[in-house]
Order: sequence, then structure tokens, then C-alpha cells
Amino acid sequence: MQLKDKSTGTRDALMLGAAGIVAASVIGGCTQTVGKPGEPEHTAGRVTFTFNDIPGTGNTKVLNYALFLETLEAELYRQCLVRLTGGGDDNRGNKIAGLGLGMDEPDVRFVKMFKTVEDQHRVLLQTALSAFQGFQAVKPSKYDFGVALADRRQVMETLYGVERTGAQAYLGAIKYFPDKTYIRIAAAIQGTEARHYAAIAEVNNLLFHSQNSVAPLATENHGIETPQEPDMVLAAVSKYIVER
Repeated sequence: MQLKDKSTGTRDALMLGAAGIVAASVIGGCTQTVGKPGEPEHTAGRVTFTFNDIPGTGNTKVLNYALFLETLEAELYRQCLVRLTGGGDDNRGNKIAGLGLGMDEPDVRFVKMFKTVEDQHRVLLQTALSAFQGFQAVKPSKYDFGVALADRRQVMETLYGVERTGAQAYLGAIKYFPDKTYIRIAAAIQGTEARHYAAIAEVNNLLFHSQNSVAPLATENHGIETPQEPDMVLAAVSKYIVER
């Protein structure tokens, strides 16, 4: 499949197994910072989450942490799709005007596809948590991602930052599982999130001549993702939370 760069002609782009990502997402979430140069300004979050605020202990706590991240990502993708296309609402009832892009545009295509995957991740984790009698799932929050006034590039740069952070978040959280029961699921989701940010990086580099990294370089932690501790991740994404 090809992506078309309207300024330089047509070039082959890595689809990175996109069909496989969707198929694998039933078992299959944000780099070291959330927010990259070129992102819109964000309303300062009034809520700061810590790992202690995540309900549960042991497996349920880590699964709830993952659910928190997947719920945030699913809502981010929804709002980004709304902004890129025909408009709609955020999850606080505020209007988001659309940029009017068509569904055949490469960024819109990937955002729509990955939104579905993040929704499936969320359902998967909710299902896993339902196996624990009397479990308390983390409540969804209200968010201000700053996309209502973002341009096309800013929307995609925001997604890139959150997805890279998600890939590192899973690596940082796996050690908190008390046993191996859910490590396979967490690792599968982490791999999918890494593919997401690689695909978004490729699209951003193609459309906007960004310099997003599709994977860690050899000079970055020996070419492997750097795990992020849950409190680091939650401190980073808390800027998006305006109501808990």
C-alpha cells in the first residue's frame, strides 16, 4: 500500500502489519514525555494521579493501571478523529470543530484504525478485571487534550507522544504483577502500542517532515524501549485530566 505525499509525490510507506495489529488486538498502550514540539498548548490539569490512586492490589492494581491508560488513549483517539474529520464533542460536552479531512487521508485512516484497537484493549482489560470478585475498576476521567484548537500536525504529534509513553508504561508496569498470569497479555499490548507509535511516526514524517523516531536508536538505551515507572507516566498524562 502507498501513502501519497502531495508535495513530493508518492512514496511507499510501512504499513507495519496494520491488519495484523487489529486482528491481534484482542490480546494486545503512552516516550519519555507526553507532548512534543509542535503540539498545541494544553489546559493545565487539575488532577494528578499516582499509582497509589489506582484501585486494587497485585494483579488488579496493574490491570486497573493499564485500563486507565487505555481509557485515556481510546478517548484521545476518538477526539483526534473528530477533530481531523467532521467535528463532534469531547467527553465534557464541548464542541470540537472538524478540519474536514477525508477518510482516505493516511493520518485519518490510521487514527480510525487505532481507535478501534484501543477500544478493544479497554474491553479486554475490563473483561480481565471482571474475573475478580468484587473488583473496583478505575473510573474514566474527563480530559482536555487540547485538540479542539489543534491543527492537523499538532493532532498527530500529540498522538505520537502519548503512544510512545504508553509503550514504555507497559514495560515499567510489568514488574508489579505478582505472578506471570497476565504478563503475556501486557506484553502483547505493549507490542501493539509500539507498532502504533511507529506507524504514526512514519505518517508524521511523511506528511509534515517531522523527525519522529519509529523505534529507539542504538544510542538510546542500547536500542530498546526505556521502561517508565507508573508514577512517572501518571504525572506526565495528568496534564490532560480536568475531572476525575
